[in-house]
Amino acid sequence: MRTVLAVVLGLAVIHPARAVAQATGTSSELADDALAVALWHIAATTQTRIGFESVEFLRQHFSMTNVPTFSVSSLNEALDAAVAANPRYEWRAIGDLVVVRPSGAWSNARDPLNRRVRNLRVENATESGALAGLRALIYTDRFDALPNPGKPVALEVQSGTILDAFNQLIQSADDVLWHVAYRPNAQPGQRSPNHDLQLQLWDATVQRGGSLSYQPRATTIK
Repeated sequence: MRTVLAVVLGLAVIHPARAVAQATGTSSELADDALAVALWHIAATTQTRIGFESVEFLRQHFSMTNVPTFSVSSLNEALDAAVAANPRYEWRAIGDLVVVRPSGAWSNARDPLNRRVRNLRVENATESGALAGLRALIYTDRFDALPNPGKPVALEVQSGTILDAFNQLIQSADDVLWHVAYRPNAQPGQRSPNHDLQLQLWDATVQRGGSLSYQPRATTIK
């Protein structure tokens, strides 16, 4: 992770409700959309890989075009500004990556990303297949990659957490951002109320893969 001058990110940091053009949703959903766009800009601009665990489900696709910008002096300042606009979140550096999560998620034993993982080794998988494997790991405690097309990846977590596995996945895939939202108690009127898990991988220009899942049956990775 490196500090840079004149980092450019979306105006989403200051005005979340206006950051994503023609978006619909609750104020909480729009704020999380805006934070996701800001983090994507930060990741792509600074070449810093970022993980984002959101409270709300995000819209499946974003555009980085036609978003007003402003300059900040460093990576840390950009992250501080992004989180200040949505104070439910806290960012931490983990090695060369940055992870943004709800403040209470870091110590929540029930959060699926905190689940312990041992002796996980994945070879000859693709990024979307590995994403499906992590989805299975969250639901069943067993990693089962699907034979999906995409960039080849490999990851190994001898002793860590599912969060560590997501960090390794974007490093191996050379993506810039992973996103997870776990919402088992969705209410009517919320986005995708029948689903409880959203997973996404983004590179510097497009969303590479995503999944909406629900128990007892999970949907296919797109």
